[in-house]
Amino acid sequence: MNKNCYHLDGPTGVKYATQRIKQVLQSENHCYVIRADIKSFYASIPYFKLIQDIKKYYNDPKLITMLENIITNPIDTPRGMKNPSKGIALRGPLSQFFSGLYLKPLDDAFNNMNVTYLRFQDDILILCKTKRQLTRCRQRMMQILNERHLSLSRKKTRIGNIDRGFHFLGISYLPTQPVDNTINTHVNDDQTQPTNIVHDLNTNGGGRMVSEHQNMGCRMVPHPRTLRKAREQVKAMVNDGVSLPRIRNYLHRFVLWWQKTSTEWSYQNILRTFVSTCKIPAPAGIAADLFRRATSQVGVLFQGLSCTIA
Repeated sequence: MNKNCYHLDGPTGVKYATQRIKQVLQSENHCYVIRADIKSFYASIPYFKLIQDIKKYYNDPKLITMLENIITNPIDTPRGMKNPSKGIALRGPLSQFFSGLYLKPLDDAFNNMNVTYLRFQDDILILCKTKRQLTRCRQRMMQILNERHLSLSRKKTRIGNIDRGFHFLGISYLPTQPVDNTINTHVNDDQTQPTNIVHDLNTNGGGRMVSEHQNMGCRMVPHPRTLRKAREQVKAMVNDGVSLPRIRNYLHRFVLWWQKTSTEWSYQNILRTFVSTCKIPAPAGIAADLFRRATSQVGVLFQGLSCTIA
């Protein structure tokens, strides 16, 4: 498998990809970006092409037969058994492996080009230094995708100047010039924003928003869709009558995961950004309570260290 295929590392691959993007943006001068998303990737993989790839890369007849039987296994539906000619299970135990194998020609195509290439399942990112590189990469990518019987999603694909910023794997990489505010995109929220909670965190919590803590080489903020999914999950748990400790535990694990993945965002600042972009009182209140608990724990810790030093 190609080393630029990051989903083979599991969820930790998001962290590895984020670290590489941050390092490249800080150390190299990239002017253009290709942020591409393959349309209906898993559902579009033809069986005959995937089986050809397996026979190309593996010599064990028993392994080839086993994988071929898994791929062509009939699907049991309410209307009887079906034998489709394309499409593999999105969350199947071997879907990550098949994904890495099927797009290996695309991953390998950029090994010898002086560009930064990353792929996570059907999400592709290519950072280029010149417009000529951008044109060559776009042509090469489209050529291989056509050969693989795949196409791009127009709504989720952007090719152009990097100065406008881009997003990849739940993180937005913004231009380095100062902006007036942080994330303020609200999706599917239908209630008034709890401004008193935001004001309370601003006046009593200290610190700044997530985007204000980034260095000048690369400003990273959570993508609005990332926060929206967490808000909708908390909202659904509240509506389903899930206990407050379980909701708080889910939000805690969500924030902790992104803190470790970004390696730059603090626990408190992720919660502050969550609250500032949330119009629904219940999720905002739970996040604010979690913020106060984390802040008080830090205060107790520093107090204990001071007493120990004294």
